[in-house]
Amino acid sequence: MKHWIVALMALWGVSACSGPQVLNLVAQTPGPVQHNIAYGPLPRHTLDIYSPKVMAADTPVLVFYHGGSWQYGSKDDYKFLGSAFAARGIQTVVVNYRLHPDVIFPAFVEDGAKALAFTQKSIAKGRPVFISGHSAGAHIAAMIALDPEFLTAEGTNICEASKGVIGIAGPYDFTPVEPVFKRIFPTEILPSTKPINYVGTKAPPMLLLHGTKDTTVDPKRSEQLAAALAEHQNLAEVKLYSGVEHLYIIGAISPVVRRSAPTLLDTVNFIQEQKTAGYPGCRGQVKS
Repeated sequence: MKHWIVALMALWGVSACSGPQVLNLVAQTPGPVQHNIAYGPLPRHTLDIYSPKVMAADTPVLVFYHGGSWQYGSKDDYKFLGSAFAARGIQTVVVNYRLHPDVIFPAFVEDGAKALAFTQKSIAKGRPVFISGHSAGAHIAAMIALDPEFLTAEGTNICEASKGVIGIAGPYDFTPVEPVFKRIFPTEILPSTKPINYVGTKAPPMLLLHGTKDTTVDPKRSEQLAAALAEHQNLAEVKLYSGVEHLYIIGAISPVVRRSAPTLLDTVNFIQEQKTAGYPGCRGQVKS
């Protein structure tokens, strides 16, 4: 079984019969799924909604941004993720956003903020909202949470829009080396592209998950962001999964790969702990 899983995850992103597609084959959706809901005017401004079988007035919502080096990926790859969280009572919104080469920074962060504002106003309608992402998606989630300009442009703010952030293997202090990343994040604006440079006193609680064998994004990026958040009296926790690699940490949300990392359990526990809490920098600022 272990060797089969290794082969499966090796397919992720390099084959038409990709890892996510295989994981999606075994995913069981517990409740209704709404596909291709428009949150904006452009073709990539769409999202999918995975709902629990039973909804309640306090059912939390998780907005998820996929990874793919800001160049690849689709919400369609994450049926396994939406289904897993919906099965645990969390309504899950999986977002598409614009990709390079069509756009560069900050277009994909702007899209992420637009999707979050849409979720806050049109889907959650007062229920607690959390944001999460894997790899490039974690970068997007952190930028939205820490740089206020993106949500301000959508007529909201992080205090009103989200109760917390779950970053999964995110590059929060990323310096481009490869030419493609230098195009996505031009040198002249590089400091403005790093979530860690926006840490202040109004950050939402953050759970930062990372595998110790991640060779795509160094685990110290999560540790550095958590340290910066703590310096400003924000709530932040890092969980490092021993021996876990970059793709396994997100694939572990599927039952096929779940034994490799407790990504699902830790995320669900964080949401349940924080869904009724107010965080220090935003107390008294959230509209009732």
